[in-house]
Amino acid sequence: MTEQKRLVNPFKPTAGMTPPMLIGRESVLDDFADALDEGAGAPGRLMRITGPRGSGKTVLLTELGRMARGRGWSVVNVSGREQLLESIADQIVRESRLQDLNIKVSLPMVSAEVKLGAAGVESFRDIFSTSVRGLTKHGLGLLVTIDEAQDASREQMATIATDVQYMIREQQNVSLLFAGITTGVLDLLNGEGITFLRRAKPEELGNIPLDEVALSLQKTIVGSGLHVEPDALGYMANATHGYAYLIQLVGYYVWREGRRHAAGSDVISLADARRGANVAVDEFGRSVLETAIAGLTRPAINYLFAMTEDEGASSTSAVAARIGLPPASANTYRRILIQRQIIEATAPGYVAFSIPFMRDYLHSNRAAILARYGVVG
Repeated sequence: MTEQKRLVNPFKPTAGMTPPMLIGRESVLDDFADALDEGAGAPGRLMRITGPRGSGKTVLLTELGRMARGRGWSVVNVSGREQLLESIADQIVRESRLQDLNIKVSLPMVSAEVKLGAAGVESFRDIFSTSVRGLTKHGLGLLVTIDEAQDASREQMATIATDVQYMIREQQNVSLLFAGITTGVLDLLNGEGITFLRRAKPEELGNIPLDEVALSLQKTIVGSGLHVEPDALGYMANATHGYAYLIQLVGYYVWREGRRHAAGSDVISLADARRGANVAVDEFGRSVLETAIAGLTRPAINYLFAMTEDEGASSTSAVAARIGLPPASANTYRRILIQRQIIEATAPGYVAFSIPFMRDYLHSNRAAILARYGVVG
């Protein structure tokens, strides 16, 4: 009993929480490490990281920021859902490293918070450029990471892009990493004034190879004080489908099953793996998939159900025919679903689910979902 109390679940299925092991992203980490070493203008210092929900974009930004701090760089983290210029400027002014180096950066007004209006762009540039030049002079640099970039203001992204470009032209140590849902980020890059960001090194986060998943699960479990049967380990890896969030979710619930009997046996069995994985998949459905479709209108739901008839990408004209709407009318719901980041355009005239396992979830819960709209049977 005493031994059980010392066992702590090592898996972290919480949005943005860094997992015990970061796997399948080595190429991105290497690209950024090389960029820090290679100096101003290195391709990896300007990077866009894209992928579906739960693919580990936020975790990766956190790790890249940790790497930069390890080299002595200052790091500013913001989200596209906030006022970017104000938040970046505020964090720069409060950055302790700048103060330690006696780099004088101050706000252009007496206020506890930064408030930059349309006429304040030059003030933001002053704050940004002064900090970058000062850090570069000391052999350091400034990294700005922008998460949820698809939600960012095009105008503010354009301002940031312009100022980063100026610093690169001056061969100053600056880096900009931005991450978001693939379709949303690509739409953002099509906006005016953001041409420079289209040159960012693209890093698309796909599924992680299952052999790497299995190795990571095994190391994490053993490191926590438990062990796992080979069959159970294989079952766990397959249940994740190589999806970053599910790796943590499956690991968390299967590990918890093993802890229940740790006083008698510290080995996770195949039965443990099956029970835990089932709980994890159900949790994924509630926390990710159900949240994604909540509040959709009946026609939008019909559009999704029509897409489930295809194994891969769906023809938009075929989907329109299945739901009995003219293509122009069906496109209204297509746009809504893309905006909600449930589906994405894969090619002209084709769409696919942007969230893994959405097709299976809709199949399994079809009756219950339609019942919300008064459809019985």
